Amino acid sequence: MKVKKYLMYLLKDFIVSSGCLMIITLIILTLTSIDTIKTSLLWQIVLIASAYTFFKNSLVNTHELGKKTQMITFGTCFVLADVMVILWLWFFSTGNSMNSSLLVAYIIVILLVKGLVYAMMYSDGQKEAKQLNEKLSEFRNGLKK
Repeated sequence: MKVKKYLMYLLKDFIVSSGCLMIITLIILTLTSIDTIKTSLLWQIVLIASAYTFFKNSLVNTHELGKKTQMITFGTCFVLADVMVILWLWFFSTGNSMNSSLLVAYIIVILLVKGLVYAMMYSDGQKEAKQLNEKLSEFRNGLKK
């Protein structure tokens, strides 16, 4: 699959998700009789739609990609989705609860946790593959006898 085609899928998902969020926001604002949309609300919609798009493309891969490309896409999109969520928290949290040192701490913690989870998944996958290979060789030896 060409990169241009994959980026078109990402753009399509972003437009659909931001459009859905915009419709929901307009319905809620209409029901509460608010006439104007603040700029911050539009930026929140963009950040949330971006996070949704990146999470969707990292976790639900329906495109025809190779094994390596899937892993690269998974890692990249998952990190970008986390960045969008952190930006949303940083820009739109109430009060002074979110400063830049706290943002750096969040990013470091997220990267450490992701790294540890990937390492645990890799070692667990290696153990399971070894067990399956042993059982398969036992089964083959049992059939030969």
